[in-house]
Amino acid sequence: MSDPTVIYAQLAVEGATAELYLNGIPVSRVGPRPQVPIENAAVEELLVPGRNELCLVVEPGSHPSVARTEQRQLDFRPLEVVGRLLRFRDGVPATVEHGELLGEVRVDWQDGKPARRTFPVEASTGIELGSAHGRWAWQDAPQLTLDEALIDEACAVLDEVATAIRTKHLGLLWQLNELQLVDVQRAYPAITEAYLRAEIAEGLTDYEGIDDPVLPRDRSRHDFRLVGGGRLLELLDDDWSTSFKLGHQRDGSPVPYRIMLCRIDGALRIMR
Repeated sequence: MSDPTVIYAQLAVEGATAELYLNGIPVSRVGPRPQVPIENAAVEELLVPGRNELCLVVEPGSHPSVARTEQRQLDFRPLEVVGRLLRFRDGVPATVEHGELLGEVRVDWQDGKPARRTFPVEASTGIELGSAHGRWAWQDAPQLTLDEALIDEACAVLDEVATAIRTKHLGLLWQLNELQLVDVQRAYPAITEAYLRAEIAEGLTDYEGIDDPVLPRDRSRHDFRLVGGGRLLELLDDDWSTSFKLGHQRDGSPVPYRIMLCRIDGALRIMR
């Protein structure tokens, strides 16, 4: 039997801000002077059967909802941005030399002419991955329209998540995340339902004795965006932070809680 493997998307950035998308879904964002210039993200649950698109967006727009559409003229500076899809055997370091390179896309500008350029710049490549994990429910979900009604619906889901966490209601939190968690088990067969339930229970226990583990939300800062071909709604604020945040157990500092919604059987559900 072959060793278990996992596929990661990797974003390496020098001299720019960039986002990496897989099949239209953002997986990483790295700025021009990061503490760690390379970011890896396990993406088995984002792979689709057949052709998978890996896309770089270099110098995205000023906030999430216009990341790919807000055009700006910026002075030239040398930059190198690389997006990769890599397969690793279980337990090896997630670096290029230890993995199998499945695909790569690159924007590498060292020439200072012209002196100003139009951003964002996109570059993409297609990668064939056979049957992958089969087709996902979100691929067949209806396309969404980003309007006030959809924002109201999304905020209602966030209110439900907040209630589940504040009341330490494991059953409700599982129910709200069930579609996502079922897909996690499908994408990563070593992860069992028992393990996931234990992880959620432990996370709730970590907040015992804290009056309110959920940080306040400001709807005026919400900058939700459609991704995944318009079928998923990513819940971000205008500063690129997740719209839903927990307060760290020790000092109350924001802990991101990433949520993407799609419409299943007529209702917005947490899918990623």
